[in-house]
Amino acid sequence: MRSAFLLALVCSFRAQAQSPSTATLDLSLTSAGKPTAARVYITDQTGKAYLVPGAVTYSKGSEEHSIVDQKATLEIAAGPYRVRAEKGAEFRAVEKTVTLVAGETTRLEVDIPRFYEMNQRGWFSGDLHIHRDPQEMPLLVRAEDLNIGPAITRHLGGARKETRPFPASALQPVDENHVVSGQNQEVERLGNGHGAVLLLNMPRPIDADMTPLHPADVEFCRQARQQGAFVDAEKPIWKNVPVNAAFGVIDSIGVVNNHFHPRAMLLDAEKWGSLVRDRPVYKTAAGFAQWMMDLYYSFLNCGFRIPVSAGSASGVMPSWPGYERVYVHLSGPFSYQQWFADLKAGRSVATNGPLLEVYLDGEPPGAQVIWEGPTSATVAIEAHSQSILDRIEIVYNGEVIRTFPGGGNPVFHAALNLTIPEPGWLAVRCFEPATDTIRYAHSSPFYFLRNGKLPVKMQAAQRWADFIRGLPASVDPADYASREAYEKALAMFREAENVYRRLAR
Repeated sequence: MRSAFLLALVCSFRAQAQSPSTATLDLSLTSAGKPTAARVYITDQTGKAYLVPGAVTYSKGSEEHSIVDQKATLEIAAGPYRVRAEKGAEFRAVEKTVTLVAGETTRLEVDIPRFYEMNQRGWFSGDLHIHRDPQEMPLLVRAEDLNIGPAITRHLGGARKETRPFPASALQPVDENHVVSGQNQEVERLGNGHGAVLLLNMPRPIDADMTPLHPADVEFCRQARQQGAFVDAEKPIWKNVPVNAAFGVIDSIGVVNNHFHPRAMLLDAEKWGSLVRDRPVYKTAAGFAQWMMDLYYSFLNCGFRIPVSAGSASGVMPSWPGYERVYVHLSGPFSYQQWFADLKAGRSVATNGPLLEVYLDGEPPGAQVIWEGPTSATVAIEAHSQSILDRIEIVYNGEVIRTFPGGGNPVFHAALNLTIPEPGWLAVRCFEPATDTIRYAHSSPFYFLRNGKLPVKMQAAQRWADFIRGLPASVDPADYASREAYEKALAMFREAENVYRRLAR
């Protein structure tokens, strides 16, 4: 009797397994009719996300997607689904609905159109802050059409422990327009530490033996420079930035950075040990971006020439590689080395949304003009957005001198003649309408130099001199490896403060 019951139960299970209770989705991705890789979101009517088995997937906060390389097949319950495909900043997102029928295979073809071609205009993109598996990087840069993809393979500071050897080789070409690299390091000491720095293209690893404040970040920057590496300040809100800027060890700074996410923002900056926001307006989404820019301007107004950069921190933050990206206008044929050389020269625009091109008398950002008296210059601006533009602004020495409403349009063109009445720097920025987050683009400056220098605003230099004078009160000998190291740090603070005091005079 018992055996008969078990036999009936097994037959019942077999019948259920053979019954068509699931459906199959065959997905095919193209762009301009050619097979491509892209980021794919699959959700049901309740908003539940489904990831593609066997694909590179990402689940971080509200960001859940799969990277599909040309084709994917998955079996899920029958019913209606929404399939959305995205591919970096220069392509339109495509969304389709499909109803899957139990026991049947549904083929869905998605062609992702490009709406603008930055490479053809001489601009090539990179993301300086990526924490993804190096083995995934070749696929990720193709899926996001990110020309340069340096992966952080050594992340130090706090309680972090290194679990893999530092790469012996520098570059991994993907194809003629995409390159990834692995000899990249981040020192990040938050809380009572002074922030983070990115040390890119550094062939030898730095010493992992550190306290929250020792060695000082400027020492790591100097080590990187000695190895011919590139130093990115990561973002302007860290306490180490005025010190590093004083010693001239910064090659770029993340004006568009990982606090801005596709559907939200990381607004509680002070929680992580940042500078303190001194104006209430800085606590909104739009104001947070303004804070980044105002801090950046304060360093330019000290006479420092620092290009803009961008980084997503994908792998840590709910963003994909290239959500924040910096476009560099190349002065020669595309290569990894050429890209970084031109970024260092300031030929860059940082963005997490709008595509922005800016030229001064036909030259990209970073161009220098000898200023001997009031002079005229032609500024050409072109902006493209996947949604709409809110406004475009021209900034001179930190002040907005021209504003152009976006008018609810996705495209903006202008060429105007400006009179430059005094030496200084000029930059262009543009914004999409602010929501729970904000998407914006910002150019590196053009420089109008007198006697080879930028003017210094006394107020900006005094601000950072006073700030650095207060830093010793925030540290303690216990924060350092020895009393000698502590005394060395105090001497470094005094030296940096004196740089700003001299500039203020």
